[in-house]
Amino acid sequence: MNIYDTMNQLEREFRALPEYQAVVTALAAVKADEAASVLYAKFIDIQTKIQMGQLIEPEQQNEAQALFAELQANSIMSELLAKEQALQTITSDLQDIVFKPLQELYGQ
Repeated sequence: MNIYDTMNQLEREFRALPEYQAVVTALAAVKADEAASVLYAKFIDIQTKIQMGQLIEPEQQNEAQALFAELQANSIMSELLAKEQALQTITSDLQDIVFKPLQELYGQ
C-alpha cells in the first residue's frame, strides 16, 4: 500500500466516524429549517470575514456577538455547533499527529 492509498483509506475512515456523520445529520437539519438556514448563512459570512481579518470595527464585533447569541438560542444551530466542536477535536488531534514528525525534525 502506498501513501496515497493510506490517505484515501484515512479519508474513508474519517467520513465513517460517528462524529462526522453527526455533523452531516446536523447540517442537513439546519438546511431543512428556514430560520436555522438563515442564521447559518450569516454565521458563515461572519466567520469568513473574521478569517480574512475584516471584522475589526467594534460595531461589527458587536454584530458577531449578537449573532453568536442567536446561534446558541436556536436549538438546531446549537446542535450543529456542538457536533462541529466534537469533530474539530478529532481534526486537531489528527493535525498534531501528522505534523509531529516535522516538529521533531526541526526541533520545535
